[in-house]
Amino acid sequence: MLWSNTFSWTQDKPGEDPKDRRFLVDGETATLDLLLRRGLTASLDVGLRATLHDRGGGVLDGFIDAWHRLANLPDGRRPEFRRDAFRVEGRTSSGAGFSWNGQEGLGLGPLELETRWRVAGENGGARTALVARVLLPTGTGAYAGGGFGAGAQVAVDVPLAARFALFTGLGITAQDPGSVRGVEYEAARLHGYLALEWRLARVVSAVVETDVASRLVSNIDTYPGTHWMVNIGGRLDLGSRACLDAFVTENILSQQSTTDFGLYFGVSLRP
Repeated sequence: MLWSNTFSWTQDKPGEDPKDRRFLVDGETATLDLLLRRGLTASLDVGLRATLHDRGGGVLDGFIDAWHRLANLPDGRRPEFRRDAFRVEGRTSSGAGFSWNGQEGLGLGPLELETRWRVAGENGGARTALVARVLLPTGTGAYAGGGFGAGAQVAVDVPLAARFALFTGLGITAQDPGSVRGVEYEAARLHGYLALEWRLARVVSAVVETDVASRLVSNIDTYPGTHWMVNIGGRLDLGSRACLDAFVTENILSQQSTTDFGLYFGVSLRP
Protein backbone atom coordinates (compact mmCIF):
# COMPACT_ATOMS: atom_id res chain seq x y z
CA MET A 1 0.00 0.00 0.00
CA LEU A 2 1.26 3.47 -0.93
CA TRP A 3 -0.22 6.61 0.64
CA SER A 4 1.23 9.71 -1.01
CA ASN A 5 0.67 13.45 -0.85
CA THR A 6 1.64 15.58 -3.85
CA PHE A 7 2.06 19.35 -3.77
CA SER A 8 3.68 21.29 -6.61
CA TRP A 9 3.05 24.68 -8.21
CA THR A 10 4.35 27.41 -10.47
CA GLN A 11 2.50 30.74 -10.33
CA ASP A 12 3.34 34.41 -9.92
CA LYS A 13 2.74 34.29 -6.15
CA PRO A 14 1.83 31.59 -3.63
CA GLY A 15 -1.70 31.16 -2.42
CA GLU A 16 -5.19 30.92 -3.84
CA ASP A 17 -5.48 34.14 -5.87
CA PRO A 18 -2.58 34.32 -8.35
CA LYS A 19 -2.84 36.24 -11.62
CA ASP A 20 -0.69 33.72 -13.51
CA ARG A 21 -0.95 30.03 -12.49
CA ARG A 22 1.09 27.80 -14.80
CA PHE A 23 0.16 24.67 -12.86
CA LEU A 24 -0.97 23.48 -9.43
CA VAL A 25 -0.88 19.80 -8.42
CA ASP A 26 -2.34 19.28 -4.95
CA GLY A 27 -3.89 16.09 -3.57
CA GLU A 28 -3.48 12.63 -2.09
CA THR A 29 -3.54 9.17 -3.60
CA ALA A 30 -3.84 5.80 -1.85
CA THR A 31 -2.84 2.76 -3.89
CA LEU A 32 -3.41 -0.90 -3.07
CA ASP A 33 -1.00 -2.96 -5.13
CA LEU A 34 -1.17 -6.73 -5.67
CA LEU A 35 1.65 -8.56 -7.49
CA LEU A 36 1.59 -12.30 -8.11
CA ARG A 37 4.69 -14.08 -9.46
CA ARG A 38 5.21 -17.65 -10.62
CA GLY A 39 8.60 -19.25 -11.20
CA LEU A 40 8.85 -21.14 -14.48
CA THR A 41 12.48 -22.22 -14.06
CA ALA A 42 15.24 -21.51 -11.55
CA SER A 43 16.13 -18.34 -13.50
CA LEU A 44 12.82 -17.24 -15.05
CA ASP A 45 9.52 -16.07 -13.59
CA VAL A 46 6.42 -14.23 -14.78
CA GLY A 47 4.14 -11.87 -12.90
CA LEU A 48 0.81 -10.04 -12.97
CA ARG A 49 0.32 -6.72 -11.16
CA ALA A 50 -3.03 -5.07 -10.44
CA THR A 51 -3.64 -1.76 -8.64
CA LEU A 52 -6.59 -0.02 -7.03
CA HIS A 53 -6.27 3.78 -6.63
CA ASP A 54 -8.23 6.34 -4.65
CA ARG A 55 -7.43 10.03 -4.94
CA GLY A 56 -8.81 13.22 -3.48
CA GLY A 57 -7.99 16.08 -1.12
CA GLY A 58 -6.85 13.73 1.62
CA VAL A 59 -6.11 14.41 5.28
CA LEU A 60 -2.30 14.66 5.52
CA ASP A 61 -1.73 18.38 4.91
CA GLY A 62 -1.80 19.39 8.58
CA PHE A 63 0.50 16.50 9.56
CA ILE A 64 2.97 17.38 6.77
CA ASP A 65 3.03 21.07 7.79
CA ALA A 66 3.81 20.05 11.38
CA TRP A 67 6.51 17.62 10.20
CA HIS A 68 8.18 20.30 8.08
CA ARG A 69 8.23 22.70 11.03
CA LEU A 70 9.58 20.07 13.42
CA ALA A 71 12.33 18.87 11.04
CA ASN A 72 13.06 22.38 9.70
CA LEU A 73 12.49 21.21 6.11
CA PRO A 74 11.38 23.34 3.12
CA ASP A 75 7.58 23.50 3.05
CA GLY A 76 7.01 24.73 -0.52
CA ARG A 77 4.75 27.49 0.93
CA ARG A 78 2.10 24.85 1.59
CA PRO A 79 0.47 26.74 4.52
CA GLU A 80 -0.55 29.55 2.12
CA PHE A 81 -2.80 27.19 0.12
CA ARG A 82 -6.06 25.49 1.06
CA ARG A 83 -5.63 22.34 3.12
CA ASP A 84 -6.85 18.91 2.09
CA ALA A 85 -8.09 20.07 -1.33
CA PHE A 86 -7.72 18.26 -4.66
CA ARG A 87 -6.57 20.48 -7.53
CA VAL A 88 -4.77 19.55 -10.76
CA GLU A 89 -4.99 22.55 -13.07
CA GLY A 90 -3.02 25.07 -15.09
CA ARG A 91 -2.06 26.02 -18.63
CA THR A 92 -0.10 24.12 -21.24
CA SER A 93 2.85 25.58 -23.14
CA SER A 94 0.42 26.56 -25.94
CA GLY A 95 -1.69 28.56 -23.48
CA ALA A 96 -4.63 26.12 -23.35
CA GLY A 97 -6.11 25.48 -19.92
CA PHE A 98 -6.38 22.02 -18.37
CA SER A 99 -8.11 20.75 -15.24
CA TRP A 100 -8.53 17.37 -13.57
CA ASN A 101 -10.73 18.83 -10.86
CA GLY A 102 -13.71 16.56 -10.31
CA GLN A 103 -11.65 13.48 -11.22
CA GLU A 104 -11.40 12.18 -7.65
CA GLY A 105 -12.48 8.75 -6.49
CA LEU A 106 -11.75 5.04 -6.83
CA GLY A 107 -10.51 3.34 -9.96
CA LEU A 108 -8.42 0.46 -11.23
CA GLY A 109 -5.01 1.20 -12.69
CA PRO A 110 -3.56 -0.52 -15.77
CA LEU A 111 -2.84 -4.24 -15.54
CA GLU A 112 0.88 -4.96 -15.78
CA LEU A 113 2.48 -8.14 -17.10
CA GLU A 114 6.14 -8.79 -16.31
CA THR A 115 8.87 -11.36 -16.75
CA ARG A 116 12.25 -11.57 -15.00
CA TRP A 117 15.27 -13.53 -16.17
CA ARG A 118 18.33 -13.94 -14.00
CA VAL A 119 21.26 -13.84 -16.40
CA ALA A 120 24.21 -13.89 -13.97
CA GLY A 121 25.11 -14.38 -10.34
CA GLU A 122 26.22 -17.48 -8.49
CA ASN A 123 28.35 -18.46 -5.50
CA GLY A 124 27.62 -15.39 -3.41
CA GLY A 125 28.69 -12.84 -6.03
CA ALA A 126 26.79 -10.07 -7.77
CA ARG A 127 23.46 -11.07 -9.32
CA THR A 128 22.02 -9.53 -12.46
CA ALA A 129 18.52 -9.81 -13.90
CA LEU A 130 16.68 -8.52 -16.95
CA VAL A 131 13.08 -7.38 -16.49
CA ALA A 132 10.42 -6.65 -19.13
CA ARG A 133 6.96 -5.20 -18.53
CA VAL A 134 3.82 -4.44 -20.55
CA LEU A 135 1.00 -2.16 -19.35
CA LEU A 136 -2.54 -2.69 -20.64
CA PRO A 137 -5.06 0.20 -20.94
CA THR A 138 -7.47 -1.26 -18.40
CA GLY A 139 -7.82 1.73 -16.06
CA THR A 140 -11.32 2.64 -14.87
CA GLY A 141 -13.02 5.72 -13.42
CA ALA A 142 -10.63 8.62 -12.85
CA TYR A 143 -7.75 6.42 -14.09
CA ALA A 144 -9.18 5.62 -17.51
CA GLY A 145 -7.74 7.14 -20.66
CA GLY A 146 -4.16 5.89 -20.70
CA GLY A 147 -2.82 3.84 -23.59
CA PHE A 148 -0.45 0.89 -23.83
CA GLY A 149 2.96 1.05 -22.17
CA ALA A 150 6.12 -1.05 -21.94
CA GLY A 151 9.34 -1.11 -19.98
CA ALA A 152 12.73 -2.84 -19.83
CA GLN A 153 15.21 -2.85 -16.96
CA VAL A 154 18.51 -4.31 -15.83
CA ALA A 155 18.76 -4.84 -12.05
CA VAL A 156 21.92 -5.70 -10.08
CA ASP A 157 22.38 -6.93 -6.49
CA VAL A 158 25.95 -6.57 -5.15
CA PRO A 159 26.86 -8.07 -1.73
CA LEU A 160 29.38 -5.70 -0.10
CA ALA A 161 30.06 -7.41 3.23
CA ALA A 162 28.42 -9.69 5.75
CA ARG A 163 25.84 -7.05 6.70
CA PHE A 164 25.66 -4.78 3.62
CA ALA A 165 24.34 -5.06 0.08
CA LEU A 166 24.04 -2.60 -2.79
CA PHE A 167 21.16 -2.62 -5.27
CA THR A 168 21.07 -0.63 -8.49
CA GLY A 169 19.28 -0.63 -11.80
CA LEU A 170 18.62 1.28 -14.99
CA GLY A 171 15.57 1.11 -17.22
CA ILE A 172 13.46 2.75 -19.87
CA THR A 173 9.68 3.00 -20.20
CA ALA A 174 7.59 3.89 -23.23
CA GLN A 175 3.91 4.80 -23.39
CA ASP A 176 1.25 6.29 -25.61
CA PRO A 177 2.03 10.04 -25.60
CA GLY A 178 -1.58 10.98 -26.30
CA SER A 179 -3.34 13.62 -24.23
CA VAL A 180 -5.10 12.69 -20.98
CA ARG A 181 -7.52 15.49 -20.03
CA GLY A 182 -5.28 18.10 -21.64
CA VAL A 183 -1.94 16.79 -20.34
CA GLU A 184 0.50 15.17 -22.77
CA TYR A 185 3.23 12.76 -21.67
CA GLU A 186 6.72 11.97 -22.91
CA ALA A 187 6.78 8.92 -25.16
CA ALA A 188 9.86 7.50 -23.38
CA ARG A 189 11.50 8.00 -19.98
CA LEU A 190 14.77 6.86 -18.38
CA HIS A 191 14.78 5.59 -14.79
CA GLY A 192 17.54 4.67 -12.35
CA TYR A 193 17.81 3.71 -8.69
CA LEU A 194 20.46 3.03 -6.05
CA ALA A 195 19.82 1.44 -2.65
CA LEU A 196 21.97 0.41 0.30
CA GLU A 197 20.75 -2.26 2.74
CA TRP A 198 22.28 -2.67 6.19
CA ARG A 199 21.38 -5.88 7.98
CA LEU A 200 21.11 -4.68 11.58
CA ALA A 201 20.11 -8.08 12.95
CA ARG A 202 19.11 -11.47 11.64
CA VAL A 203 15.54 -10.35 10.91
CA VAL A 204 15.84 -6.53 10.56
CA SER A 205 17.38 -4.37 7.81
CA ALA A 206 17.63 -0.62 7.30
CA VAL A 207 17.47 0.69 3.71
CA VAL A 208 18.24 4.05 2.11
CA GLU A 209 17.19 4.38 -1.54
CA THR A 210 17.22 7.11 -4.15
CA ASP A 211 15.63 7.03 -7.59
CA VAL A 212 15.67 9.42 -10.53
CA ALA A 213 13.58 9.65 -13.70
CA SER A 214 13.55 11.93 -16.72
CA ARG A 215 10.72 14.25 -17.76
CA LEU A 216 7.15 12.96 -17.38
CA VAL A 217 4.98 15.71 -18.89
CA SER A 218 5.73 17.21 -22.30
CA ASN A 219 3.30 20.11 -22.78
CA ILE A 220 3.74 21.97 -19.47
CA ASP A 221 7.13 23.59 -19.97
CA THR A 222 7.49 24.84 -16.38
CA TYR A 223 6.91 21.37 -14.95
CA PRO A 224 10.17 19.82 -13.64
CA GLY A 225 12.18 17.81 -16.14
CA THR A 226 13.96 15.59 -13.60
CA HIS A 227 12.25 13.71 -10.75
CA TRP A 228 14.58 12.75 -7.89
CA MET A 229 13.30 11.16 -4.68
CA VAL A 230 14.79 9.79 -1.45
CA ASN A 231 13.19 6.89 0.46
CA ILE A 232 14.19 5.72 3.95
CA GLY A 233 12.88 2.60 5.61
CA GLY A 234 13.57 -1.03 6.32
CA ARG A 235 12.58 -4.67 6.16
CA LEU A 236 11.44 -7.06 8.88
CA ASP A 237 11.54 -10.80 8.23
CA LEU A 238 8.35 -12.49 9.44
CA GLY A 239 9.69 -16.00 9.04
CA SER A 240 11.35 -17.93 6.24
CA ARG A 241 8.54 -17.15 3.76
CA ALA A 242 7.32 -13.64 4.62
CA CYS A 243 8.64 -10.12 5.17
CA LEU A 244 7.34 -6.62 5.85
CA ASP A 245 8.71 -3.48 4.15
CA ALA A 246 8.04 0.06 5.41
CA PHE A 247 9.34 3.30 3.85
CA VAL A 248 8.90 7.06 4.12
CA THR A 249 9.37 9.31 1.09
CA GLU A 250 10.39 12.91 1.72
CA ASN A 251 10.91 15.03 -1.37
CA ILE A 252 13.81 17.16 -0.07
CA LEU A 253 15.64 17.67 -3.37
CA SER A 254 12.99 19.37 -5.51
CA GLN A 255 9.79 20.72 -4.06
CA GLN A 256 8.32 20.99 -7.56
CA SER A 257 8.44 17.34 -8.62
CA THR A 258 5.81 14.67 -7.91
CA THR A 259 5.35 13.22 -4.43
CA ASP A 260 6.14 15.56 -1.55
CA PHE A 261 5.53 12.99 1.19
CA GLY A 262 4.65 9.31 1.09
CA LEU A 263 4.20 6.23 3.27
CA TYR A 264 4.73 2.74 1.86
CA PHE A 265 3.94 -0.63 3.44
CA GLY A 266 4.47 -3.95 1.68
CA VAL A 267 4.04 -7.58 2.69
CA SER A 268 5.68 -10.36 0.65
CA LEU A 269 4.51 -13.97 1.00
CA ARG A 270 6.04 -17.05 -0.63
CA PRO A 271 3.70 -20.06 -0.56
